[in-house]
Amino acid sequence: MASRLSASPPVGRGFVAPLRRRPSSGSLTASTDQATDRPVAMSDPKVPASAPDSSSPVLLVGLGDPVSDILVRLDAPSLAARVFDACGISEPGGCVPVDSDDDIRSLLSACGEQWIAGAGSFDQASESFSEYLPDGNPMEPSYCPGGSAANVAKGVANLGGDAAFVGMIGRDDIGARYRDLLRSQKVRPILLEVDESTENETAPPPRSAQCLSLVEKGGQRTMRTYLGASLKMGASHFDEHVERLAFEGGQGDANANAKSSTPPSGSTLLHVEGYTLYRPELARTALAAAKRRGALVSLDLASFEVVRNCRAQLTSLLEDGLVDLLFCNEDEAAELLGETRSPDAFAREDAGRAMEWMLRYVQVATVSLGARGCVTRDRRGDRGVSPGARVSVVDTTGAGDSFTAAFLWAYLRKGSLQACCACGCAVGTAVVQVLGAELTGGRWGELRDDLETVLERDRTRALDPNYHPQTQ
Repeated sequence: MASRLSASPPVGRGFVAPLRRRPSSGSLTASTDQATDRPVAMSDPKVPASAPDSSSPVLLVGLGDPVSDILVRLDAPSLAARVFDACGISEPGGCVPVDSDDDIRSLLSACGEQWIAGAGSFDQASESFSEYLPDGNPMEPSYCPGGSAANVAKGVANLGGDAAFVGMIGRDDIGARYRDLLRSQKVRPILLEVDESTENETAPPPRSAQCLSLVEKGGQRTMRTYLGASLKMGASHFDEHVERLAFEGGQGDANANAKSSTPPSGSTLLHVEGYTLYRPELARTALAAAKRRGALVSLDLASFEVVRNCRAQLTSLLEDGLVDLLFCNEDEAAELLGETRSPDAFAREDAGRAMEWMLRYVQVATVSLGARGCVTRDRRGDRGVSPGARVSVVDTTGAGDSFTAAFLWAYLRKGSLQACCACGCAVGTAVVQVLGAELTGGRWGELRDDLETVLERDRTRALDPNYHPQTQ
């Protein structure tokens, strides 16, 4: 299907863990004689791929669904009950797809009516449904650019790294707003637009993706998602032009044959969200392109349902050596092991077994354990561990993605696995304390200073002659 390229991130998972101030042990990257120009094949478990020099910019390209998150905060249980009843939601929690953006509008209208009736209040981050409220409301709607891979790109960009995001939007105001908001988050948008001429004339073209997230006190989310135009992106759309824009830098153009306006910068890592596995040809095309470019590839499994429904596609990509770093949470790890258990019953020993399975195929395996922290391991035997922390959870939206962003930022800066865990947990903890995955510029600046301190202490400790990589 044809598309138009326009110049220019489903919703993330929760994570709560602290920043560890002590410098960490273990070096993830290869020694000088081990380093290679390109990531090594997964068939060789002894030699890890080389990360960029610690002084080089962090370069990350995200691939996934460009979903505009619409956040509604339901602080009072009585208000939440009325909203769920008005929306026909009998079982709060989880993420359920809807057929059209009209469904999103109807749900928002029902939310607005109950909000006014219950004398609810909302802050700037939750004003997204204001255009659907009764006449006379003067506020303009605000949307948060979401989607798992886009959240990772936003996190890397806000930590000072160079980040881009590839996806497909509709030719509508929602998509245009999404592009602008990505730019405001310092992410370079590479957004294709659905070619309406190829759509069924009897049906309107799909609109840009949206996700309504009803957030209760304590952080539980009930999501209704319309993926729309994002599902139209296939393998053919990740063509030579898109590949060049993604991996060489430059700004996109409405003309698919346009030349890049800036010199190549050389990409470091392609991050792909697990939902892309539902389009296996697209995933394989993008991953293969990254490998041709000498880039590393990271994959976040996104949901236990992705693992369950796309196991064959996942295994095929892993067996072909197309993934270097693999991220999952307790649910996804249990599904990898063919087990069913609650997250609270998933122990560190279970995470260890899951990482052993993953390390058959990838170089770095990471399992997040929610409020209990995270564990990670690489093929050389280096490890990283971070315990959980008690914080006031407002909303877990995008927290897991923010963890991944900071982990990758530290990894691409040659941080040890312990340092990567500390950085990831620090940012994940910060994000669960706000509505949505949106931190202020000042807060991002504070976090970057903290993370730079972690990496500096990490490098100092690595120079200690008595230093030995963590093995416990």
